[in-house]
Amino acid sequence: MADIFSGAKFITTEFQNYCNPKNLPWGMGRSKLYQHTDLISWEGLPMFACDFEAEKTDNARIYFSALGCVDIYINGERAGTGEMKPGWSDYNTRAFYTDYDISALLKNGRNRILAVAAPGWYSGRIAGGYYGDGTPSVMISIKANGKDIVNTDAGWKCTVGGRIRTADIWDGEYCDATEAGYDEMSRTDFDISGWDSAQIFEYKGKVTEFIGPEIRIRKELILSPANIKVYDGINYNGTYFGCINVCNGDAALPLEVKKGQKVIVDFGQETVGHLYIKAKSKKGTELKMRYAEFLNDSGEPERGNDGPKGSVYTVNLRSALGKAYYVFGSDETEEYRPVFTFFGYRYVEISAENDMTIYDLKAEPIGNDTEETGKIETSDPLVNRLISNALWGQRGNYVSVPTDCPQRDERLGWTGDAQAFSITAAYNADVYGFFRKWMQDMRDSQSESGGYADVNPRVGCCHSEDACAWGDAGVIIPYNLYMIYGDDTMIKEHFDSMDKYITGLEKKYGYSGPIPRYGDWLAYDWCSNEFISSAYFNHDIDLMIYMSKIAGREDRLPYYRELKVKAHKYFEDNFMKDGKLIGQTQCDKIISLAFDLLDENYAKEVADELEEQIKENGDRLSCGFLGTYNLCPTLSKYGKDKTAYNLLLQRNEPSWLYSIDQGATTIWERWNSYTVKDGFGDVGMNSFNHYAYGSVCEWMYRYMAGIEPDEPGFSKIRLDPRIDLRTENELPAGQKNITFVKAEFKSAAGLIKSEWNTENGFVYKCSVPSGAKARLSLPVLSDSLTMNGREAEAVIKDGKYILDLDGGEYAFTE
Repeated sequence: MADIFSGAKFITTEFQNYCNPKNLPWGMGRSKLYQHTDLISWEGLPMFACDFEAEKTDNARIYFSALGCVDIYINGERAGTGEMKPGWSDYNTRAFYTDYDISALLKNGRNRILAVAAPGWYSGRIAGGYYGDGTPSVMISIKANGKDIVNTDAGWKCTVGGRIRTADIWDGEYCDATEAGYDEMSRTDFDISGWDSAQIFEYKGKVTEFIGPEIRIRKELILSPANIKVYDGINYNGTYFGCINVCNGDAALPLEVKKGQKVIVDFGQETVGHLYIKAKSKKGTELKMRYAEFLNDSGEPERGNDGPKGSVYTVNLRSALGKAYYVFGSDETEEYRPVFTFFGYRYVEISAENDMTIYDLKAEPIGNDTEETGKIETSDPLVNRLISNALWGQRGNYVSVPTDCPQRDERLGWTGDAQAFSITAAYNADVYGFFRKWMQDMRDSQSESGGYADVNPRVGCCHSEDACAWGDAGVIIPYNLYMIYGDDTMIKEHFDSMDKYITGLEKKYGYSGPIPRYGDWLAYDWCSNEFISSAYFNHDIDLMIYMSKIAGREDRLPYYRELKVKAHKYFEDNFMKDGKLIGQTQCDKIISLAFDLLDENYAKEVADELEEQIKENGDRLSCGFLGTYNLCPTLSKYGKDKTAYNLLLQRNEPSWLYSIDQGATTIWERWNSYTVKDGFGDVGMNSFNHYAYGSVCEWMYRYMAGIEPDEPGFSKIRLDPRIDLRTENELPAGQKNITFVKAEFKSAAGLIKSEWNTENGFVYKCSVPSGAKARLSLPVLSDSLTMNGREAEAVIKDGKYILDLDGGEYAFTE
């Protein structure tokens, strides 16, 4: 930072945000009419400009940091491709900078740069005042051929205004195109002589380079409308709210919309980002867009509806407005997409105060641009929908931090959700850089006593820390990602912080583990929170013993080995009696088995009990966040693959396919967030994009497809596909066998493929990357095994053929 910004300062200006975040805290109760509150047009956003002399060059870069979010324009062009730049950090400790090549934007002679800053995560409602009452600020340095040509200082001009009048992550954006555009203002012929001088802001934190992929519009994921409806007023049909009066149920573009009519666009898929609209109306016409995850299904409050049947359902956004307003700047065709906010939505309601013509509509997803690395396809279309739902949930919630949900007045980096889903995430996409950045966030928000916050970065609504399974994300995620990627950078960077966390827990709570705050969140069957805390503490210590060696910190091994003895004794003394578990819920058994807390013989007994318990519960789970992500991997760990398949293909509540039958296109916060039978769940906590339960995809990659690292980073590969071998008599009512699975994973060692089919005998195909080695295990279904058309040289052990494979393509039949 010293070299890059040696001549630059943070600059700011006087700015009054449209609301005081402290007056509208997270989760605060609101009238059910609150979502109909209009988004107001405020005074605009802080803008900073500077004219400078330059020569055309092919070696010019801009480096910039911001407290808030910033967009930069140079000579009429927007710089870079990122969104919500430069990303969220704990601003009390750190601000990020990023950089772009701007060689193509500079010209010989006089140039102009314009920076537009929005409150974003720094001083918007989401921050809750945690980072103070400061206004958005920017720091910029432009270098050509390695030399500074312009830096932010008190000589820059500034004002508050521009097209974007209001911008807030929770509430949305108001854009008035009758104001001058930022591209226009960034040209040297636009008069800024009346602007004020910028003020220097003395930032006390660090300024460091942003880690990982930036937030971008994911162009490969852009969605077109699946359906467009036009309605004109309400038909009061005897229900409380009535129903919308549809005048065109399957409209096409271009679309003429009359004054008073409203348009509802269904993109067929929940996504996160914003609506792109191309339309025409009279200059000064106000266009309103309301974003929603669901439509009201009946017009009846008893079913949780907040408006007429067919209208957008938005009460689950709580106090977030979730809107975008646009004022047409001319009588000509115009285009608009929000810039400094994002929405979680499937539906958008569009209306205007005058007639308009809509020419184009697109849902533009945004998120950290992580390369997608995994694919799974099965013979069951509902399972394929489940896989898609989990992936779309990840795409939408990985926006600078792993948020719990993308739509309501939350969107925070909840640690419990992130650690539960972390292995699934790492199969789906290359998330190493993304999580390396977030571990830095956790360190920045770590308390002096070692506590990790429940959400990271910390914000005004959430100061709590040391929550069992939530704070433990700071230990579990580095271990999980090391196993997937084989890169020890994160563990080495983060080791002292993890060590501080564990030693802090011991000092504060003895051997009982972290605070038992949330437990097995949203479980149907209560498991002792204190039991979970003790189990996770033991698990943390096991991981620290392993990671001490990876980090080259063998000096910590004696401490952790001794601590493990004491922590496990605490577990046995408090949660076991006569050598048996006291707690008998599914979660008690799952976590005890997953974390190897029981001796080998008793563990097998408990695994048998768990299998029977699930069967007696109608082949359904009864656990919450923590039990569920460990459930199927634990069953397969003990050879209970058939039970895992019974759970995967279950369609009664609670189950993964149940929500799909209710219309889910992402993973929901609750199994029954909406049901066809009863309507909507409690609006206090009812997100339709909450990825944690999608962690079942970890089991699909590791066990169903059988792709698992035998050594960190897949330098040695374990291929052990668990075929659906349930007999007709073993199939639960209404279920069918999965008859094929096709999976691939672009690992650190190369592309791995695993594919099995039982439709006409048993066929298995795999691909091992060049230079890697794999150990293959296949079920013995016949007395012979062929490999690439020849008899395979395999040993039989525990009912499986075992073969060692070098890099190459293989096909096996039995």
